[in-house]
Amino acid sequence: MADHSHSETNPVTSTPHDEASPGTGEAAVRGVAPAADPKQPVAYVLAEYSTPEALVKAARQVYQQGYTKFDAHSPFPIHGIDDAMGIKFTRLPWFTFVAGGLGIITATLLIYYTNKEWYPYLISGKPLFSIPSAAPVMFELMVLFAAITTLLGMLALNRLPLFTHPLFQSTRFQRVTNDKFFLSIDARDPKYKSEKTIQLLTGLGAEYVETCHKEASAPLPWAFRTAVFLGLLLAMVPVSMVAWKRSTYSREPRIRVIFDMVSQPKKKTQTTSTLWQDGRAMRPWVEGTIAKGELKADDAFYRGLKPGGLNAVAATTVSMTNLVANQDGAAAAATPGAPATPPDPLDKLPWIENFPLEVTPELMKRGQERYNIYCATCHGLGGVGNGLVTIRAIELAEGTWVPPVTFHSEGLRKQPIGRMFHSISNGVRKMPGYGDQIPERDRWAILLYVRALQKSKYAPLSDVPPEKVNQLTDVAP
Repeated sequence: MADHSHSETNPVTSTPHDEASPGTGEAAVRGVAPAADPKQPVAYVLAEYSTPEALVKAARQVYQQGYTKFDAHSPFPIHGIDDAMGIKFTRLPWFTFVAGGLGIITATLLIYYTNKEWYPYLISGKPLFSIPSAAPVMFELMVLFAAITTLLGMLALNRLPLFTHPLFQSTRFQRVTNDKFFLSIDARDPKYKSEKTIQLLTGLGAEYVETCHKEASAPLPWAFRTAVFLGLLLAMVPVSMVAWKRSTYSREPRIRVIFDMVSQPKKKTQTTSTLWQDGRAMRPWVEGTIAKGELKADDAFYRGLKPGGLNAVAATTVSMTNLVANQDGAAAAATPGAPATPPDPLDKLPWIENFPLEVTPELMKRGQERYNIYCATCHGLGGVGNGLVTIRAIELAEGTWVPPVTFHSEGLRKQPIGRMFHSISNGVRKMPGYGDQIPERDRWAILLYVRALQKSKYAPLSDVPPEKVNQLTDVAP
């Protein structure tokens, strides 16, 4: 323990620095401030220096004398002060490293037990635990644990937060943020001896030496203590209620804190309502109306029909249901000995012969891309009906598979482009309609690519550039 019986007077001269008179010598310009509260034990001895070089020199000598609990204070960083004080590398990075590892382990165990032990859901043959899929969570918990540990570790190693400090008693210490340099020695240092420590600092060129005493702790006001007690008591109320509700059963419904979000004033699908005369919550479409943006008046683009084509449909015996697909015609025709199917009423409709939008290389490329996604699985990349799904169905030989037609048949090559658009949109035979999956423009792009496939096998020689004719002749068998 430090010797607190010292009278705290200047060991060289009892005249403080502020009262020194000229001619008294070097000793007279150094002083020890009188104790602020001599009844309290000494906490620090504070020495003031005017230059950073003097501070570094003093710090090195103090460290060489065996002191370990001391610190240097400067208005700016000083090069070499760390080595002079013997400051060791901080332990904080090790705390961060260990916390990051714990975060990875925590995330791994959490994901493993959640997916494999507690909730083992088998979905499409996917593994219950996979390192690649768990890596994002492992990374996030690693960062979270490391960040929190770094912050709390920094505060703990620096003994923060510290709302007051004995050095703040010194009015001269305020100039440490401006133009003065200070060295403080903790009275808890094993080497600390009041007189010897002050003599050491004075001998190292200190301009002023001051002792800072511990501050007497005043009792907390009763109002503050009462408020803290009541606050802690109230904080236990919600915790107790949660624990009570989780450990007991109740016949009462749950407490709805935000009731208008749990029970919203709305009607769900297929429910009743007293608001309308028919008692239904769902309202039927108003006759003679159509949703905004759903008119689709362009028959050529949206339906593949010539202008006024819907009127022709209404004038025939073809109903809108028959416009979807003739599901039985192809199967009957494919069966040997089956009677011929009646003429398809769709053949009588005014289908368009040309594309209703501008044909461009970009549209062709888009059509090839969409064709490979939606059509090639059954029809094949060349449009001859040898897609992977078709090959697999033929291998299974279950008898329920209707082979897709080849686009290079004479019937399809001569079929109006509008009729083919209708088949893609609404389906034909066993092929389902793709109107809900593929937008109209993409459907026309697919048909443009199909026409290109047909053209590739049945293009007339006149369509070939003259400079390419000889090459085709050489290649032909």
